[in-house]
Amino acid sequence: MWKTERVATVSELILPRVRGLVDRHAALLVALLPKRVWDDWNLPVANMAPASSMLTLLGGAALGITGFFTHMRAAIDGVEFMPPPLMLAVFLGYVLATPRGVFSIYLVISGLFRAISSWIDEPCGDPLLTGVDALVRRLTSTRREKSRQRARLALERRDEPDRRYDGQWAGLTGVDFVIVAARRKPGWTRGSFVITSDGWFTLGEPFDRPMPNGLRTIYPLTLLTTADVLRKGLAYELPPLRQAPARRPAAGNETAGASRES
Repeated sequence: MWKTERVATVSELILPRVRGLVDRHAALLVALLPKRVWDDWNLPVANMAPASSMLTLLGGAALGITGFFTHMRAAIDGVEFMPPPLMLAVFLGYVLATPRGVFSIYLVISGLFRAISSWIDEPCGDPLLTGVDALVRRLTSTRREKSRQRARLALERRDEPDRRYDGQWAGLTGVDFVIVAARRKPGWTRGSFVITSDGWFTLGEPFDRPMPNGLRTIYPLTLLTTADVLRKGLAYELPPLRQAPARRPAAGNETAGASRES
């Protein structure tokens, strides 16, 4: 019984420390990833970002220095004396023209950049990985947006001029007019002011409504009768007001009416 309790106590003391050590080492690697994914990992990434940046800087320096001496020995093989200008040319050729030199100088620069970012409380991941991630996300987002636009155009079908009805046509109370648009209007959001020659209107919440000609966007307009602070003004020329189409009677009612007339 005593041995069992002691084993449990030792496990409770050692396992959390081992787990913390493993998490910190893993966080050193995760800190290289774009900052937006750090929260997806249950690791102290932000706390380990400064150490990760310094290890990157020092690792790049060590890799570059050892590689440079190897490169220099090969470049000056058989040469007893190399003047400083030629030595500089060898160094520039190493850091700019050899894979190891380019990689090491990138590690040094990116590590220094990340160390400064951490010092000003703006830690970040590796700049190259962050840039690639942003480019991929932008391309993916653009492709999704184009796909949504194509699907929307298929629902809206043919384009046509805006139409204007009264609020009752759309079943809205307290709304003077609604604009029926075949295409969504950029910038027409709830609370904007629509400035027309007939007055200023407050734009309500736009919504979609299927219609015989396709999906249409409905923009509610309420006449502004009191002074208010201009938030966003949209210049617009109101189309002519249309009357709501009269509802046709049902087939049974038509027959009954014809019978009464006869």
